[in-house]
Amino acid sequence: MKIIWVLENIKEDKSFYTKLNTLLLLASVTLWKRNNPEDYCVFYCDSMTKNFYESLGVLNLWDEVIIYETKRNIDRKVFWAASKVEVLNNQNEEVILMDHDTLVFKNIKKYLSKEKITVCNLENGRGYYPSSLDPLLKKLSYKPRWKTESLNVSFLHLPLVDFTKEYTSLSLKLMEELTLLKAPNAKYLIFTEQLLLRHLLDKNEIPYQSIMKDVWDCDKWKWNGYTDKGLFKLPESELTFKHYGPLKAYVIESKGDQNYEHDIKLLENCINLPNLDLSHITENDNK
Repeated sequence: MKIIWVLENIKEDKSFYTKLNTLLLLASVTLWKRNNPEDYCVFYCDSMTKNFYESLGVLNLWDEVIIYETKRNIDRKVFWAASKVEVLNNQNEEVILMDHDTLVFKNIKKYLSKEKITVCNLENGRGYYPSSLDPLLKKLSYKPRWKTESLNVSFLHLPLVDFTKEYTSLSLKLMEELTLLKAPNAKYLIFTEQLLLRHLLDKNEIPYQSIMKDVWDCDKWKWNGYTDKGLFKLPESELTFKHYGPLKAYVIESKGDQNYEHDIKLLENCINLPNLDLSHITENDNK
């Protein structure tokens, strides 16, 4: 199977390459390749990002590295993850898309299905996502009755090629329209990427499941409830799967029960590259 990572340095700023983010990406591909050596791992990135990882001597962790160049009129400051959707739109086979901060510690392919979409977790977006009452959404060419339930796509298994094309084509179209409408913030990104996905799955009656049973409440910013579509509950799920996501801010500052140095050591152990030298990286994790 083809496994994809997409990383775009939109601001073309070297501070983008922090120690934590670098180790997360390297651990993500290393763990997947270790548990699924038969899979074909591809890294899509901009030329600056390719040069950075090439300087570390780690591009061989992927089977292929492809320079990504957008062909769309999309505001990257708002729709900063548009590159992921555009890359998916160019695929003509079953794929898994992995965020750079998603770690899969075991082989989970026995849980995946050729007939079912698999995502990271379900989301309750009430009070957070733009709704049908939003003045910008009323101006879109596609105007269904939007619900507020969504899906987190930090892990996304797409086995149905025709559906992948339908979803990504409409997502990019809406991003372009919202760019012209001057959408002000990234809530419109996750609307066009994550809420749209769930809308189309429900509309087309395509089955889907989540790796995590826990449901994320976007407005309350915490896990709240469970779904019978999920596979694993927290905290046991972290023995198999972990998406850092919003947790990164807590790790960076060692807040709550998080510890930055502990996670750095964990990631270094996952990668197991004793000659990897990150001493030249100025740690800029918003400290």
